Amino acid sequence: MNKYLGVLVGAALFAALGSGSAVANDAAYVGWSQGEPWGQMGNVHAMDDVFGAGNWDRLDFPTAVQNGLWNYRFIFMDGGDGADGEFVTFINNNRADLEAWVAAGGHLIVNAARWYETYPFDLGCGFTLNHESSYDGFAVDDTHPVYDGPFGYTGTDFYGDYLAHDWVAGGTVLMTGDHGNALLAETPYGDGWAIAGGLTLPFFGEHPLWSPNCDEFHRNLLYYGYHVPEPTSLALLLGALALVRRR
Repeated sequence: MNKYLGVLVGAALFAALGSGSAVANDAAYVGWSQGEPWGQMGNVHAMDDVFGAGNWDRLDFPTAVQNGLWNYRFIFMDGGDGADGEFVTFINNNRADLEAWVAAGGHLIVNAARWYETYPFDLGCGFTLNHESSYDGFAVDDTHPVYDGPFGYTGTDFYGDYLAHDWVAGGTVLMTGDHGNALLAETPYGDGWAIAGGLTLPFFGEHPLWSPNCDEFHRNLLYYGYHVPEPTSLALLLGALALVRRR
């Protein structure tokens, strides 16, 4: 490899992976204003494990925007259980701004195991959420970082009571359910990345009726959602590596 190629590959790797450690308080978890869905602390515990306690902010759907939501680099939102109404209202009122934030480079995980059957519901970024429950989940590719990440290898099969309340249309499928529909999917969107799901994430790693590997999956998912390279950086990296292979 000549000097020019070495510099090119190094620059590509830095651009794609340079955000490898979380910066304090550039991550937000948005949820129900009345507490955690189903009273389960799974989302809080997972955020603490991935980012460190005190290194992320908990916002709620009614006041998130006025509290600076669009200033964060990574947003995880969960609209399950009693948050259903607040979640639907938030998306309907802020869909265009949410898409613009992702397109400008934001990283989004939007997940909701809803009780109510408003479907198909437009999540933005090319995703729709549809009501259909599933007890089981199956990895499409267990080499993907959400299944084989820093918090451990999860295997391919997951179960819970219920593992998911909804399924998503759009994007690249990461996990399927009992009926073959997508429980989790992802897509590049502008300069950002969006992941959408209908999983009961607050129970993952918190309840004996959910398979133990749900714990590692939940944390791998949050880690990946934060660290996945922006599409432009990823394209630069892949292009540089392809050039090296040709040389």
